[in-house]
Amino acid sequence: MWGDAFKVVDNISEAYTMWFFDEQNPNAQISQRLHPTGNTSTCNLQYLHKTLPTAEGDDFTECHPWKEASCCSTNTANVTNLLNGYGAGYRWDRCGTLSQACERFFVQEACFYECSPHIGLYRRYGGHACDASTGQCTNIHNASNPGHNTWEVFKMPIRRDYCNAWWTACRNDMFCSNAGGNYFACALVPTTPNITTPAPEIITEEKTEEKEVLAPGLIALVVILGILLATVAGFLCFVYSREKSGNPLFTSLKDVGESKMPSQPSIAMDNAKVNHV
Repeated sequence: MWGDAFKVVDNISEAYTMWFFDEQNPNAQISQRLHPTGNTSTCNLQYLHKTLPTAEGDDFTECHPWKEASCCSTNTANVTNLLNGYGAGYRWDRCGTLSQACERFFVQEACFYECSPHIGLYRRYGGHACDASTGQCTNIHNASNPGHNTWEVFKMPIRRDYCNAWWTACRNDMFCSNAGGNYFACALVPTTPNITTPAPEIITEEKTEEKEVLAPGLIALVVILGILLATVAGFLCFVYSREKSGNPLFTSLKDVGESKMPSQPSIAMDNAKVNHV
């Protein structure tokens, strides 16, 4: 992704890692083995870097492995500045929001580039590790040559197991694919509005317990509603059946009154009979 900056090496005793948790920086041994005369007491890369690797304070947390000897300042080493320090074209999320696992590796690489004193050995123009016979780098930096710079890295060996872990973390994420995904070539492509993807729901133990409690209640509610609907449907069928058979379950108030009270003519005839007697 970074052009010729890095190369993958199988032998872990001859390759660097971009992150570590050991008290001692394991890259120091690698530099001593590969470049015993190389100078790591200076920050050979120069862009946002310090001149010398010095210790940082307790607020130096984002790139904490280099706290005791860092080529970057605390201001440089925060995730916002690491992401935006070189402009929109170099943002690692320009093709969409990355998963947390994937983004972490980009932060590690950024910290490694900005803070490690060992990466300066592989400066393309003026780096100790350059094999000048390849014609692709030089041990001497020519300030008057417009093709030379003080920030570019060339063929630094990185452990394959670290690279494989990075690939595993990012295999479902998207990146700029211009010129095979070269980071520097992608930076020349006009940026488009960042595509954000919804963050995945974080399932906590509390949410799991809440769902376990709600599930039986919802099932019971569905069952009760089903029973009520079935009962109402059965009752309506029964009423309809009575209506069809001529024996309705319900009658009008008028019909009820006529069945219980005699008509006026009948009452008059009865009264006449009594008077006649």
